[in-house]
Amino acid sequence: MKRKDIFSVGIILLIATTFICAVAFSIEFGLDKIRIDDVTKATNRYIGVDFYHSRHIMDREITCVTCHHEQNEDFVSGSAPKCSICHNADAEVSFKDSMHKTCVVCHLEMTAAGKNPPTECLVCHIERK
Repeated sequence: MKRKDIFSVGIILLIATTFICAVAFSIEFGLDKIRIDDVTKATNRYIGVDFYHSRHIMDREITCVTCHHEQNEDFVSGSAPKCSICHNADAEVSFKDSMHKTCVVCHLEMTAAGKNPPTECLVCHIERK
């Protein structure tokens, strides 16, 4: 085989492997990108926050039950109820408070540990127009 052909086969294998890993990841962890949105508020000022499972589970080694605290590690991906099911307008801990406690506190702890997560509100929150 010519050098150019070997390179082409290598590129094809790399693309195929990447695709297979992406499919396997989506099966294992459900949707990577979800939008966390406080639908309990009629006049929500911000667009929902885009949350990427891969950045948290794979890159930061955070387990599923860190956020899905009413589940155990064996729950099937995609089976966890939305946060707003329990954290709603009538709940002891509102949706907004639960998200801020979980997300903001974790991001501040990571910053204190020398990591660089977003900590400014408007990095994650975008005002609705």
